[in-house]
Amino acid sequence: MQTGIELATMQMMNGNEAVARGAFEAGVKIASGFPGTPSTEVMDYTHHKYPDIYCEWSTNEKVALEVAIGASFAGYRSMAIMKTVGLHVAADALGGAAGSQVNGGLVLVVGDDVGRIAGDDYNDCRHYGNMFNIPVLEPGDSQEARDLMVKAFEISEEYSTPVILKITSVICKTTSKVVVDESFTYEVKCREKYPVSFSKVIMTTIMTKAKGSDHPKLTKCFCDFPAQMKRLAQDSNDFAINKLELNDKKIGIITAGTPYYYVKEVLPEASVLKLGLVHPLPEKQIKELAEHVEKLYVIEDGHDVMEKNIKDLGVSVIGKELWPKFPEMMRFTPDVIEEKLLPDAPKRTPQEGVPFRLPVACAGCSHTFISRVLKKNKIKAAADVTCGLIGCFPHMESYSLQKCMGSSIALAHGYNKAKDEGNKFVAMIGDGGFWATGINGLMNLVFNDSQSTVIVVDNSCLAMTGGQNVASSEFGFNYKPENKLDIAKVCEAIGVKDIVTVDAYDFEELESSILNAVNAKTNSVVIVKKPCVTKFKLPKATPYYIDQDECTKCRKCIGVGCLAIESKGQNGSTEIVINQDICTGCGLCSTACKFDAIKN
Repeated sequence: MQTGIELATMQMMNGNEAVARGAFEAGVKIASGFPGTPSTEVMDYTHHKYPDIYCEWSTNEKVALEVAIGASFAGYRSMAIMKTVGLHVAADALGGAAGSQVNGGLVLVVGDDVGRIAGDDYNDCRHYGNMFNIPVLEPGDSQEARDLMVKAFEISEEYSTPVILKITSVICKTTSKVVVDESFTYEVKCREKYPVSFSKVIMTTIMTKAKGSDHPKLTKCFCDFPAQMKRLAQDSNDFAINKLELNDKKIGIITAGTPYYYVKEVLPEASVLKLGLVHPLPEKQIKELAEHVEKLYVIEDGHDVMEKNIKDLGVSVIGKELWPKFPEMMRFTPDVIEEKLLPDAPKRTPQEGVPFRLPVACAGCSHTFISRVLKKNKIKAAADVTCGLIGCFPHMESYSLQKCMGSSIALAHGYNKAKDEGNKFVAMIGDGGFWATGINGLMNLVFNDSQSTVIVVDNSCLAMTGGQNVASSEFGFNYKPENKLDIAKVCEAIGVKDIVTVDAYDFEELESSILNAVNAKTNSVVIVKKPCVTKFKLPKATPYYIDQDECTKCRKCIGVGCLAIESKGQNGSTEIVINQDICTGCGLCSTACKFDAIKN
């Protein structure tokens, strides 16, 4: 069979697509995960382009990682895909896997929102490398995303450890060239080396060298993970993914990921150590660079993780003294480097006149109906991480409490238990958050005799992350009608006393159902059903319009938070109008107008 460069082609891929390609070439058999920007499309590309790989959206990130761990123990290479806040959810599972014996390679693909204006850009998954003593790799472009994915599985099996592949928003969404071998044939990789694999509590027990800890029944469980990481750190000095470029002796830069290319653009003559493996660090290469240059800088997106680890090696390096980290800065650009190291360089002028606008819901979104009911009736509520999160912003002010995904039910329960207001504090949660971890809060609510109300928005998908399936969806990678879960039946099974299902667009019934639930002397769940307008392309009704002769410009309709409602300057005055191309005809805006100026 013909192989090699003659059958290689150059393809344009974004980082997510390149990671999927790397998984394919690494012989991955199982891919599990939970949607979250910027890494969601890794699963999408894997499922659509490489059908030999089993893919599933699990109910949450912890479950996804545990699925991957199980597949790894079975001997097969597996990956778990999530964003960094999802890794917080999966941290318990990762802590159990770290330091244990690994059969098939186990890789976590973790998306950091570094530098996003609105996102989780204060998180940095590299901290888990330090916390759990596991390797972290970070690509700088799509080619490296593919290459490091393959390398991650090799490291996982060679050093018996889970591995994190850190990909950032820039990597995930940027397209660059990738060399693809067209003759490549997919082959599942299998390695069954260890008959048992336990969390490292057993390993640490053996490390205490207590009497009897050398018994064969114990030692067969033992994985000397500190020794493995020391060996990896030593070997990393010779890894091709860590590239030392000794040039000018005045300035040296240690960097990783996309900042490497900014460094090369701004300081082409500088000596650079470009790291592919960011934890553990190649000490020999770092010290060689430090001895070669007069001043050594570290340029890293996110937190000062590499900087601290380099200083722990006894190497003096300049980092956050010049470039403060969160909340001042989280992502490098060429001008940020120039400002400190080339102050005389021409300044780049940012684009001016870009208007600021708070997020608004899609026209016809069911969440806006719930926000309207809560605000109109002055009902205090906790929001979850859903599209309804938009109701927390000041132009809507529908919620007074919001934290992490799946938390709103427990938040409301805690509030009601602490404050004697007749259990009037309500929880709103989406179907994705309900299945992810919210169901645990609901069970706790029932078990601890809380008379709280929960509003579950059933829009048949995980809308905020692009419309992926959830347990109650009627579609999905592995969907079978007989396996579809029902929110109402599950609520009934765990002991919820009062359950009602209502159409989001029936505003009067929705309002009365929520008010009845809030005033009930028992725990209650209101399930608000309406498919996501973006995912399912719902048919439009006759659009509404604003009669300008009757409009008082009170702007109450703006507070509904609908994308179709616009404020426009015209003829020296401001008019509130409804964009006819966007309006779905749901009619919610008309409930906010006391002057009957909104018509259809």
